[in-house]
This record gives sequence, C-alpha cells and structure tokens, in this order.
Amino acid sequence: MANHACIAIGINHYQFLPPLNYGEDDAQALWQFWLNQADLPSNQCLLLSDTAPLMGNQSSYPTRDNILYALENNRLTSGNSSNWRWFFFSGYGVRWEQVDYFLPIDANPKDIPGTAISARSLLGSLKAQGDENLLVFLDINRSPGLQAGAPVGSELVELAHQMGIVLVLSSQLDQFSHEAAGLGHGLFTTTLLEALTYYHTDTTLEKLEQYLGDRLPELSQHHWRPIQTPLFVIPPQTNQQQRIWPTAVYSPGIEPHPASPSMAFQSGTRWNTEDAAEDHSYNGIGTPKPTSGVSVLESPTYPSSIPGTTIHQTESVPMAMVPYITHGSKSASRKTPLWQQILLWGGGAVLVLLLMIAAVLFRNRDGFTNEPLVNPSPVNPSPITSPVATEPRSPQTGSDGTLNPPTSLPQTGEPSRLQVNQETLDQARRLLRPNQASLFNKAIVQARQVKPGDPLYAKARRDITRWSGVILDLAEGRAKAGNFGGAIAAAQLVPKDDWSVYGKAQQTINQWKILATQQQKNKTLIQEAKQQIQPNQASSYSRAITTLRPILPDQPGYDEAQQLTAQWSRTIYLIAQSRASRGKLQEAIQSASLVPAGTPSAEAAKVAIAKWQQGKR
Repeated sequence: MANHACIAIGINHYQFLPPLNYGEDDAQALWQFWLNQADLPSNQCLLLSDTAPLMGNQSSYPTRDNILYALENNRLTSGNSSNWRWFFFSGYGVRWEQVDYFLPIDANPKDIPGTAISARSLLGSLKAQGDENLLVFLDINRSPGLQAGAPVGSELVELAHQMGIVLVLSSQLDQFSHEAAGLGHGLFTTTLLEALTYYHTDTTLEKLEQYLGDRLPELSQHHWRPIQTPLFVIPPQTNQQQRIWPTAVYSPGIEPHPASPSMAFQSGTRWNTEDAAEDHSYNGIGTPKPTSGVSVLESPTYPSSIPGTTIHQTESVPMAMVPYITHGSKSASRKTPLWQQILLWGGGAVLVLLLMIAAVLFRNRDGFTNEPLVNPSPVNPSPITSPVATEPRSPQTGSDGTLNPPTSLPQTGEPSRLQVNQETLDQARRLLRPNQASLFNKAIVQARQVKPGDPLYAKARRDITRWSGVILDLAEGRAKAGNFGGAIAAAQLVPKDDWSVYGKAQQTINQWKILATQQQKNKTLIQEAKQQIQPNQASSYSRAITTLRPILPDQPGYDEAQQLTAQWSRTIYLIAQSRASRGKLQEAIQSASLVPAGTPSAEAAKVAIAKWQQGKR
C-alpha cells in the first residue's frame, strides 16, 4: 500500500487527441518543488506523466488503469487533521452527458464513459485515502472537439462542496486555460509556483487565493492572452489562515526516504522566462511581483513587497543565503562557540568605530578643502589621456592665484549606437496590440534592425523569439475556437528567426488545413440536415439526425451536431406526446421509436412507448 502525500499528473501526447505543450512540464515542475523545496521524501511524491520513471514495479505512464491503481492503492494514516494532501492534474477535461471527466493519456473520444475517469470517481478516491485535508489543483484544457452543453468544471464545483474538498481550477468556467511558449509552462502553473516560492512554509489558502487572483490576470495580459482568473472552492468549515504546506507522513516503524540533497542539481528543468531578465515589471507600473525567472530547483530570493500583502522582516531572509532547516531540527538550536562570539563582537565594534570616523571626516570636508596647501601642486597639470571619468575635473589654481574653470569632457551631438538600438526596440514594442498577430510580425521586422555585434542585439533576439511564440499562441487560440482560417493566417506570420517556433508553426499549419477542410465538409452536412426539417413531421427530424452521424467526436462541428441531435430528439418525443394526447397511440409509438438511443430523450421515449402499448395515455 502506497503512502503518497502529493500526487502530480501531467499529460502532453494523448493517443487519440491533439497534443498539449506543457502538461507534463507543469506536473514535473510541481513534483520537483515538493522534493526540493518542501523536503518531502521521494517515496511520498508520485509523478504520473508521459516519461515519468517507474514507481517501484508499477508503470507511471498515465493510462486510465495506472491512474486508478495509484489512487486506489494510496492510503495515509497520519491521524493529524492539520496535514494537507495535494493533488495536481494538467491535461484534457470534458463534460459528457452532464458528467465531468478527466481524460487519461489513452482516453478515446468515441467512448468517454469507458476510457475516461469521472470527476466523482477521482475525487471520491482521493477523499477515501485518509483524514487529512485535501487540496486539489486542476489545470484543465478544454478540447474544442469534445465540448457539449455546459463547460467542464460545473460538476466538479458541486462535488467539491459536497465532499468538503478545497478545489482550485485554473480558470473560471466560462474561460480557457492558456499556455505561453516564453514561459515553458501554463500560466496557472507558473503563477502557482511563484506563490509557493514567495510564501514558502507560510502559504495559506487566504494568501494563495489573493496571490493567484491578482497575479494570474496580470500574467495573462503580459503574454497577450485573454484574461484568466482562477476559481477557488473553499468549504465553509475550512480554516483559510491554516498553513497548507505539504508535510511528510510516516507510518509507525517505517523509516523516511528523504530526497537526495543533490537532487536539485540532477534535473535540468527550469520554469524561468526571458522576460524576467529584461523587464523589471510586466506593466511598468508599481512594484514588480516575483516573475517566473525564479528557478524551481534553486533557492529563491524573495521580492520586497507584493500589493495587498505584508511580509515580516524576520521572515524575509532569502533562502539563497541560509540553509533551510525543518522545524524541530537540533542543529538550529546549537550555541555559537565563545571564540566566535568574541570575534563577532570585536569585529562589530571596529566597524562601528570606522563608520564614526568616516562620518566626522565627511561633515568637516569643507574645512579641509579650504585650507591653503603647504606644497601646492604644479600649475600645469598632466594631460588627461583617458575619457573614462564621468565627473568634471576639479578646479585648478592658475598663476595669478585665481581658479580656472573645470575642464569638461567633449560632448558629441550624435546619439550613441546603444541609444539608437534602444529607441528601435522601444518603437517595436509600441507597435504591439493584444490579439493582433500582424502587429507582432511588424514589431519583429523593426527589431531586426539591431544587427549582430551591436549593443542590445541579444535583447532584440530574445524579443523576436518571444514575439514569434506569441504569434503562434494566438494562432493556436484561434484554432481552438474553430477559426482555422484565421489560425493559418496567423501562423504564416511566424518568421524563420527561431527555427524551433517556425518549424512548429509549419507543422500546425498542415494540421489546420486538414481540419479546415473537414470543418467545411461538416458545415455542409449540418446545413443539409437543417434543410430536411419539416415541422410536425417526426420522420424528417430522424432523417436530419442520420445526416449528422458521420461527424465524429474529434472533428470540427461535432459540438453543434450533438446539440442539434439532442434538440431534434426532444422535438420527436414532443411530437409523439402530442399524438398520444389526442388518442393516436399507434402513431405516438411510431414517432417515439424514432428517438435515437444515447440522447437525453431516449429513456423518456422508452418509458412512454411501454405505457402507450398498454393503451394508457
């Protein structure tokens, strides 16, 4: 029986669905954070992803069976109600026939109930694992080909309330979760890691909700994405001021297996972005918050302040300067030897004395400089051969005893190359507008004016790479909305400056061309189906439904086809009800038998047919 305090699941390459970019990276980054920052033993942190190593003899490949096995065989018995267990999922989610599902890597869109994991089943398994508090983070990507009816997440919210589970969704129900190529992660996971790095062991639900609520929309704007706001579900009985930092749980008689101290240096995963290295703030207004330039694997330096939060001075020591000591460590209470105390006090006294002498000299500097020189220096000073000095030379005494004016460095009328390049990049940034790929392309053309070897060339290349990624992200957003023509047009604007981004753009263009063709074909089918409808004629609705059947779950237009099928099935059932109410039971039975199986009205039609066959209206 496993004893996992934290579980992270991240999926990129689905077997039957379009791939995601950073699902696996998100889960791996949080898993490494638990090991390296929370100091959890490796045997209590479970990672299921495309390339995760084996967990003992059990595969960590995130199939439906492996995920269910990991959940069903995990039990915690700490008996401590203050402990928190964490669960993180980054991948596809779908709402199918009023039920929310998580999609494992082998989920088949043609058989959602048989290949996916229902939200009730997953949350129920997590709740049954122990008495500790449960914290669930879900970064759900909504597949455009799988949405039907209400958005995924509405049942999750209800279940979290019923089960008393703290649930954090990466976006509101009417929003989408976004990724950014410049971050190498999803926006939600990036913000979550920032918050955990900032508050560390002082993390509470209240602080986490405030940080994510402020930071995630800001990060969305900075990376030119639609606003994304997290959704928190916190049961009324939950203490929001309680610390939620994950804690290791040990069963009696079992020795802990701590993570290796050198583990932080064995992995190369980072979640930093080039933006943090070149911009002090995202919007240029106010005090900057910590950016994703902080490495998950390195001890972070905390920012001085965040709007709306107060950090005590006694808790703001950067981790990079002192080793992290767990509560209860004996090494933290050892006294300093006497010789070290004497050395420290003596050194401090000398330092204070030197500072006092320096203050006296500084205050009386005018008196020293106005005293006549005993041995004046030569009248003609030696010539200045280096233009390095940034301050004007001191006045010199002439032969007549008067002071000559200070000699200043020659000024040039032409701006430096640094100034020219800075203005070039500023002009490029002024071109940018949200959701306009063509303006990002124009900004790239402007930034290319900074040539190799010039000042700020490296900065220009970073801007070009980042803006290329934004163009591709905008294209992917249009494709998710079903606008394949607009997606192709945007992706064609990705330049060849960064071949990794350009190559991906070309690959997706080919995929979108196929989907655009399929979309047009399905639109034609939908139009033909609508034209077959004749009011009050049940058979015409049945023929229209049959026309829509070739539209498959992973194809564009599937959502609309499913909605029309449900709507027309309901109409057939109502026509049958109308005929039965007039005593035409045989016609009612014939009409009701046309309601397709698997639709919301199918069960009601079946019950009605049985009643009408008995001669009852």
